[in-house]
Amino acid sequence: MRKGARRRDWTVAEERFLVANAGKMAKREICRRLKRSSKGVECKARALRRAGVPIDLRCHRSRLAPCPACGCPSGTLGKEGICEPCRRREQLDAVNARAAELWPLLSQADRDTYERTEAQTSASRRDPRPKAPDTRGMSRYSKARAEEAHALALEAWTVGNLKREIKRAQKRKERIEKKSEINEGLQGDPS
Repeated sequence: MRKGARRRDWTVAEERFLVANAGKMAKREICRRLKRSSKGVECKARALRRAGVPIDLRCHRSRLAPCPACGCPSGTLGKEGICEPCRRREQLDAVNARAAELWPLLSQADRDTYERTEAQTSASRRDPRPKAPDTRGMSRYSKARAEEAHALALEAWTVGNLKREIKRAQKRKERIEKKSEINEGLQGDPS
């Protein structure tokens, strides 16, 4: 306290405001709203922690933004304006669409073979899904950081699995292209 300054005790309403907004609002904003110094707010938070109130003045600003295409929180909005998983899904759809265009060019025997073998190869390896963090007993700040890290890990997991699916679909499309070229060559060759 400054020399000559008058002591101003904390009211119940001020304490409630501090507890309700700590971690949600920046400390600077809390100080401004309560018309208290930074040191005063820190001391009160320390006293509340000693009394058993879980309070943390650190405020976490998330780097995640919602994807306009899927609405999921994403840390990787690309130049197209959509998240990486949505971009990969579009890529997978394009590869599957091209394979579907080539499908009628295959002979019936080749189509039967592909349909028989697709059931065996479709169940390929997938990475295990990241587990949600246990946020019980965490402060708002720690909880927000853990949830953001989990969202980013979930997004990376989705992208990794989609990359595998795209690679598998591209290989399938290439095999169909090769077979359809062979079939066209046999049909066009009069010998």
